[in-house]
Amino acid sequence: MFISFEGIEGSGKSTQIDLLESHLKELGYKVAKLREPGGTLMGEKIRDIFLQDTSEKVDPITEAFLLYASRKHLDQNFLREKINQGYIVIADRYSDATVAYQCFGKGLEKDFIDLIHNSSNLLTPDLTFYMDISAEMSRERISDREMDRMESESVEFFDRVRQGYLQIAAENPERVISLDANKSINELKDEIATKTTEKLNASLG
Repeated sequence: MFISFEGIEGSGKSTQIDLLESHLKELGYKVAKLREPGGTLMGEKIRDIFLQDTSEKVDPITEAFLLYASRKHLDQNFLREKINQGYIVIADRYSDATVAYQCFGKGLEKDFIDLIHNSSNLLTPDLTFYMDISAEMSRERISDREMDRMESESVEFFDRVRQGYLQIAAENPERVISLDANKSINELKDEIATKTTEKLNASLG
C-alpha cells in the first residue's frame, strides 16, 4: 500500500507521518518512509539542488524536470521494491505537489505535467492525506526557522498552492482525504489512523 501526505509548509505532515508509522508498526505492518524530492542517493542530491537558495532564475519547467528525475528514480529504486516486499510506504509529498506548486503556484501548464507524469509510468498513491491550513497560518508556523528556496515564497504563492490542493482533493475524492490541520495533533492522528485502517481493510476485502 502506498500512502502520501500533502500540504503547504507548516501543515504538520512530518508529525503525522511519524505517528502513522508508529501506529502501523504496532499493528505488525512493515513500514518504509520517503520524502520528495529525495529518498535515494540521486534524489537527495537533486533535493539539495532544488531547494538551494540561488540568485539564478529557476523556471518552473526546470523545477518540474528536476522533480520528475528524482521521482522516476525513486519509483524504480525504492518505491516499487518496498511495496513488492510487503511494506506500506508513506511519502512526504508526491506527484500532487508538483501540480499544486508548479502549476497552480507558478503557472505551469497542467497538460505539460500530465505528459511527463503519464510518460514516466509511475505508481499512484492508494491514499493521500491533504493537511489543509491557510497560507497565513503556514507563514506563522515556519517564521522561526531558516527557510529554503521554496519556503521563502510569498503568502500569495502559498495561497495559490493551497487552492490547487483543494481542487486536487475535490477532483479525487476516492483517494484524497482532506484534513483540517488546525485540529490538535491527537485528533488528526485518530482521523488518519481510522481512514488508513478502512483503506487497508477494503484492500484486503
